[in-house]
Amino acid sequence: MKSSITSNGLTLRVIAGTHSAIIGIDLQENKRAGCLGFSIQRTDLGPASGAAGGVVKPPRWLPNMLRFATAPPLAAGAFATTDTAPLQKFRWGDYALYPGQRYRFRVVPRYGTPDKLLWNSGGDDPSDADGVSVEVTTEDPTHPDTMVFFNRAAAASEAFNSKFPNVKDVSEDSPEAALARKWLSNGLEEGLLAYLAQAAGPGYALHAAIYEFQKPSLLAALKAVAQTGAAVEVVYHARQKAAGEAATDATKAKNEQAITDAGLAGVPGLTLRPRQADPQAAIMHDKFVILLKKDAAGALQPIAVWTGSTNWTDGGLYGQLNVGHAVFEAKTAATYEQCFQLLAPDPTAHDLKHALEGLTPVSLLLPNGEQVVPVFSPQNNDTMLHLYASLCAGARCLFVSAPFALSPIVLAALTKRPPGTAQFMLLDKAGALGTGEEVKIIQDDPASSIAVATTLSSPLHDYQNRLLDEHEGFHHAGIHIHAKIILADPFSSDPILVTGSANFSSNSTVTNDSNSLVVRGHTAVADIYATDFMRMFEHYHFRASLAKAPITQPLGLKSDASWADKYYVKDSPDARDRCLFAGTL
Repeated sequence: MKSSITSNGLTLRVIAGTHSAIIGIDLQENKRAGCLGFSIQRTDLGPASGAAGGVVKPPRWLPNMLRFATAPPLAAGAFATTDTAPLQKFRWGDYALYPGQRYRFRVVPRYGTPDKLLWNSGGDDPSDADGVSVEVTTEDPTHPDTMVFFNRAAAASEAFNSKFPNVKDVSEDSPEAALARKWLSNGLEEGLLAYLAQAAGPGYALHAAIYEFQKPSLLAALKAVAQTGAAVEVVYHARQKAAGEAATDATKAKNEQAITDAGLAGVPGLTLRPRQADPQAAIMHDKFVILLKKDAAGALQPIAVWTGSTNWTDGGLYGQLNVGHAVFEAKTAATYEQCFQLLAPDPTAHDLKHALEGLTPVSLLLPNGEQVVPVFSPQNNDTMLHLYASLCAGARCLFVSAPFALSPIVLAALTKRPPGTAQFMLLDKAGALGTGEEVKIIQDDPASSIAVATTLSSPLHDYQNRLLDEHEGFHHAGIHIHAKIILADPFSSDPILVTGSANFSSNSTVTNDSNSLVVRGHTAVADIYATDFMRMFEHYHFRASLAKAPITQPLGLKSDASWADKYYVKDSPDARDRCLFAGTL
């Protein structure tokens, strides 16, 4: 949900997802003189109508780590807030929200001096302050239209250390470690379990295609569903690498061991289908589950599909950045069901390509209007990549999250950004951009902001590194950013989202079994993706900058209005950022 207001030269726009919000601020030129920043206040107004949980809290000022040099020392355990340490930026993120909750955000420009901040042009009373307020409601992931879940991933280390100071190993068998895993999941595991549990009884079925099929709680959930009388079928990756690679790719063996440990073999109503047809170098990279329900005539009809980037492993749920996304749309679910029926007999990749070509033909022209378009691979050609590239090239604002090397086709589009546009890229490694001339163009382009996953020494990262280096499959070892996202013009009335299991690479397009959703015009879904993308981007952008140029002097607030100068340089990236997020571009 988005809400904005402009009054007395000040613009405020708040973009709310499920757990996060982006706060965009703009200030007219005639209000800049003497402005020392902004105080931001949040009031928790309680759950939205029909939503569960939530809290009601009195107004409180959001925190700020930076302070004026003349500020007195803080007491032990205390932290500064923006009423005394105003924000000297035009964009801020609040990442401590509850889903389905109403909030009021208030922003007040501050003047005066660091030692005597004023609430308006000459007053001391905050109740009379110049400023603006908006109310927003966070999206509810239990609602069928917005069933999207992001986990917290590795960027949450500081909050983790504060919440769970006694947890040195998240995998340990203790109540506090269990709470820590739930906190890291951030509703992702719980959301998937709730989705699976909807298939309760002989009137339902689940058809799943899962690459890394190993998480005990999820396998147990499928077993429980089958024991209610629902029909459960699972296609899982069981191809075997060549002799030289077999030792490093244990996905098949791990999947089969997990199946044995969970006691799935021989369960009535539960059918396991190994995906093992040639080529053995390809991977069955899907992570989707179709929910089916019997109609009045007793025939099973697809009613929903769960997809996204999340493998069924500890690393997928608690380590890497991942997303799970359910679509309750019969047409979309039916297309996924057709794909499942093509996968179930274990065809060769050659035969599957030809079948998929007729199921989801790819066009470079995406029709107008609100819609969800599934796309499956392997494809016979690279049209799918050209579609991604056209979406990137045409966006005024672009968000890209990529775990692995981007296709040269997509990379070329990222170098052709129209004047006045902005792009934000969240990469697992700098190598995702390759090493060619196009990469240099992207990196040197002031309109491009790049964040690369950078871990810190902490109990959380030590645990996650063990998960990702020792326990994940061949293709996912050491990957911290695993969500695959292209989000074009996220704040417009016509956002376009690409999400799913498919990477934006040639292998993912023409070799591996995978899937994507192209979601157009769903503004609430775009808000969820945008806010969680920026949550991760801001964390990693700061860390990557710090790793590149360590801070040698204490950071603090400027004592005059010069902090804002760079945001008003015409056509500069900072000026564009100010207007983009506030909605004044």
